[in-house]
Amino acid sequence: MIKTVKGKSPIIARWKNFSFVMRLYFAGALCVTALSPLILSEFGYPPLQTFLAVLLIDICLYPAARYFAHKDIGLPTMAILCAAYGMQFAVPFFTRDATIELARAEVRDLNDADVTAALLMALVGVSALQLGYYWLRKSRAASAVPVARLHLNKQRAVIYCIVVGLVVPLLFTFKGIIPEEYQQPLSAILRLLENQTLVVIGVLGWIVYSRKSSIWYLVWLYGVVGLVAIRGIATGMLEQALVPIGVLVFVKWLHTDRIPYLTIAGVVLIVLFLSPVKADYREQVWYGGAPAVAEESSAGKARFWIEQASEYWQDTLSGSRDLTEATSSATGRADFTHQIAHIHSMTPSVVPFQYGGTYSYFAVALIPRVLWPDKPQAGNANGFFAVTYHLTDEEGATRTAFGVSLIGEAYINFGWYGVVLMMLFQGLVISLLEHIFGDARSGAGGQAVFIAFFIFFLNGIGSSAEILFGNILQNLLCGYFLLLWAREKRTQVSSSKLPLHQPSTALTSGT
Repeated sequence: MIKTVKGKSPIIARWKNFSFVMRLYFAGALCVTALSPLILSEFGYPPLQTFLAVLLIDICLYPAARYFAHKDIGLPTMAILCAAYGMQFAVPFFTRDATIELARAEVRDLNDADVTAALLMALVGVSALQLGYYWLRKSRAASAVPVARLHLNKQRAVIYCIVVGLVVPLLFTFKGIIPEEYQQPLSAILRLLENQTLVVIGVLGWIVYSRKSSIWYLVWLYGVVGLVAIRGIATGMLEQALVPIGVLVFVKWLHTDRIPYLTIAGVVLIVLFLSPVKADYREQVWYGGAPAVAEESSAGKARFWIEQASEYWQDTLSGSRDLTEATSSATGRADFTHQIAHIHSMTPSVVPFQYGGTYSYFAVALIPRVLWPDKPQAGNANGFFAVTYHLTDEEGATRTAFGVSLIGEAYINFGWYGVVLMMLFQGLVISLLEHIFGDARSGAGGQAVFIAFFIFFLNGIGSSAEILFGNILQNLLCGYFLLLWAREKRTQVSSSKLPLHQPSTALTSGT
């Protein structure tokens, strides 16, 4: 409760009640938001859009300021997620032209009204995301939800890592021995088991960074990360190569309470290095351009992509290519501002609202593919978006993936109401999963399960809801039940177990 001083307004009293970090954040945000439109207008940036973009960055940085102000420890999930939203919805306004590339290399200029609407949409969406997340954390409703209790026994955890981290990957190496008629029904189960290698990284990270174990566990950890990353590169999907590295970053951050800046810098370099030749790699490996490479092992395919990227950057650094051209592929992938502006320009004037049509997969998501081999594939929303909004034709949609983004898909279905509801729902889901698996009582096993699949929320920013939410429940439950065997029998929670968040009780800031 804020105590007011006679002669001083409640606003001043509340301001003094804030911690130093929050006062610094609010003062800095106010100054930058007020001055940026005036300064950047001299360089051709529209003042209103500049104001909205800077305000969006301010809102995206609020969870980080709150995290440091409350002296929380562990992994700041909402701060990380909102920072990712800021990078993909606010930063592109300053770094890319207000255009969008359509099918047949047609470039369309976007008008100011649509860009303004896109920035407002992102502001509303991120605000709803934080509202849902923080409301549930403070709500009594969360206390009624049970917590996963997965304090691990080290010896059993090691056996788990051997079985799931070494034996299961062999199933994918030799899955050709499975009769063809069974491969399609079993594909979902195999993918479900494959995703559990991310939980293995989380468990090994707990052993390495909090148990002070032998150096061989560190070698094992980095070996698993490297193998999963190589297999991801071989698929031609850059996200699959980055996911295991992202899990490593988060588990190290959680158990050491230090930000692994070098690893994060390495992820950025990998994206910049591989992105320019990704389309050419897929053409060679996926579509028959290099049949010999398509038949090689995962390591051979990864080497081919790396060699292509090396040649590309050698030409760029020698002056044969423009540096802007070399980085445009990576920066373009992170530009959802102008994509949503394009969606806004066509919805509902050209493309009517879908009223839940792209969410139809949820009706069948929980039905196992073993029972329904011909069950529709997730991802139809992305294909609908790419074709209907003229980013490509139907043939191109089968060869290239286009992410509609959660905010864009929500607007396509229900307009502004959809944006609020979808982002509010995402905040509630993350807060709920963090309560179940990230609480101190959930132990290292629960935290490993949460981190392994929280990474998909970051990747899901630019994907459709059916891909993000459609299989996450199955993956979480699978990770939980597989780890039950490795659970420590004792029920008392050691005081050394740390939650993903642990606010300082010494602070009374109203933030």
